[in-house]
Amino acid sequence: MGGNSSSQMDEAVSSEQANPSDRPGFMREESDNVHQNTVAIVPKFITKNDFITTWFSWKNEFLAYMKNIDKEETNKRMWGIMLLNRMGPVGQEIHRTFSFYDKNSQDINVLIKKFDIYCIYGNKRKDDEDIDKYISDLKLAAVECNYADPASIMKEKIIQDISTQSFTGKAALFIEHKGDNLIPYLQSLDLNNIILFWKQCEDLMAQENDKEMPKQNSAYVTSIIIECNRCGTKHNRNRCPAWGTQCSKCKQFNHLTEYCKIKYVDDCTKCGTNHIQSRCPAFGELCTKCGKNNHFSWKCQIPFINNCSRCGKDHIASACSAQGQICPRCNKPNHLEEQCVSKIG
Repeated sequence: MGGNSSSQMDEAVSSEQANPSDRPGFMREESDNVHQNTVAIVPKFITKNDFITTWFSWKNEFLAYMKNIDKEETNKRMWGIMLLNRMGPVGQEIHRTFSFYDKNSQDINVLIKKFDIYCIYGNKRKDDEDIDKYISDLKLAAVECNYADPASIMKEKIIQDISTQSFTGKAALFIEHKGDNLIPYLQSLDLNNIILFWKQCEDLMAQENDKEMPKQNSAYVTSIIIECNRCGTKHNRNRCPAWGTQCSKCKQFNHLTEYCKIKYVDDCTKCGTNHIQSRCPAFGELCTKCGKNNHFSWKCQIPFINNCSRCGKDHIASACSAQGQICPRCNKPNHLEEQCVSKIG
């Protein structure tokens, strides 16, 4: 499904490049008004590395440019084609790697999100990696890029991973049962519930793999005594007393709470609650005190000054508006005239 969408988009871009006379009015007028525009035309990407290092600033410049030539956004349906045209061969090559699970493959917002994901995560896949470790890596990458809404980009990336993963056994039946409603269903969930859904699918596959052990070796396998890291006891393989038990910490199944491998945070410094390390309620939230992400305002550790003696306002210690200002009254720095305490003799 993704390949067809990409091919159709490529054809549209090629047609737009080859037949400029067929362009909508705002696109034909673009070259005529190039010297009148207040926003510069964005350059094409030279290499993939060029894309990775400049995509976010380039994206903002492109959107500013499009809003300048299509102020009423009456032709916004064409912005997706314009995006690929402006990106050049490098962007179009990256675009051909995308899978689209809906009918909005030419929608500018869908395309922007796809390129955001590629820029942050590249071709990263979970493979055999633990889901919680993978989620932690996704979170770290989004935060390091200063992405405005880390939770949304992680959610979209995970939906993309689930939609392209080859599930087997009961997990495949579980996915197939959702049918065409799978993507809308996942999109309706919050990030934590999408992660739980994914883990449920992984658990179903793990159960199926256990059942597929060669029957001729069943007696031998049953007789093997293992030291289990799920329950902490020694028992026959596939006879774990923790099987089917729900962990009170991570809410997952098949291990005892005291043997949960998931890192747990008590009295989190960012949200003030107890939670799994990768599921902080403050993740992606904006602090109203310091203006930074990923912590609640009441847990903000940045020093805050009320009724500052230098500027008279409330602000974090490092953001005084009087910093560097010269008072015209006493000719001294770092305070405003109305806050000056010097006496003119």
